Amino acid sequence: MVARDLVFLEPEDVVLPLSMSSYHFGVRLARDLDYFAFPRTGSHFLWHCFTGLFDLVFFPTPYGDQPEPKQRREELDPMALKALELRTDDAGYHPVHIHHDSNGLHGVPVDHGRPVIVLIRNPRPVLYSYYQTATSRWGAVIPDIDAWLKEQAALYERFYAAAWEIRDKAPQRVHLVRFEELRRDPAALQQIVEFVGVPPKLPADFVFWCCQFERFTKPGQRTFYRQGDDSAWSRDPEWRSRLERLGDFSRYGY
Repeated sequence: MVARDLVFLEPEDVVLPLSMSSYHFGVRLARDLDYFAFPRTGSHFLWHCFTGLFDLVFFPTPYGDQPEPKQRREELDPMALKALELRTDDAGYHPVHIHHDSNGLHGVPVDHGRPVIVLIRNPRPVLYSYYQTATSRWGAVIPDIDAWLKEQAALYERFYAAAWEIRDKAPQRVHLVRFEELRRDPAALQQIVEFVGVPPKLPADFVFWCCQFERFTKPGQRTFYRQGDDSAWSRDPEWRSRLERLGDFSRYGY
């Protein structure tokens, strides 16, 4: 081959396959994962951690341009959000595509054969937070609180029973993240990095520092990022009684 035989392609001439199972970022194939979390388990918090750790790439979805996500951001500190967009000088681009809505909004987990991250949280603070958010933020009227809690607890169990089936079938493909551990120290974020298998754009300990509740949220009244306190339900005698009547969640570690 001589020099005249060489053909140099401009970036716009390079055509790469693009599909839900083959997502390129530039010329790199994205790391492709599923993600499942029940409402109010800390999913929005973890997604901001993902933003700090990874070069996230997305397909357009019907859930991406809604007013609710934009309103939620108004409760967060813009400097913390900006810090999560940074990257270390030696961090290369390692695209990560996480299917956050592969079964629809809050759909029950279904195994697509991809690696899976599952977020779980003690159901008692989950349901306590869910009720507070539904009534104070979304204006829900819940005349029978105990019946509503029982229904939501059944949905929680259905959701995680499906996730457990996937984990039992293919444990090497499923990484379980407990919200309580996520809030405790950077180790949970580092374990996520190791499971995803790409170098992070920011160190896990820096992302953890940025996402500390008091630093991450704006001061004042908030209706979505409310308290950051997993034990608030237990200090309310009425709610403690309601939630303890829901039954045994020991199968899920609570």
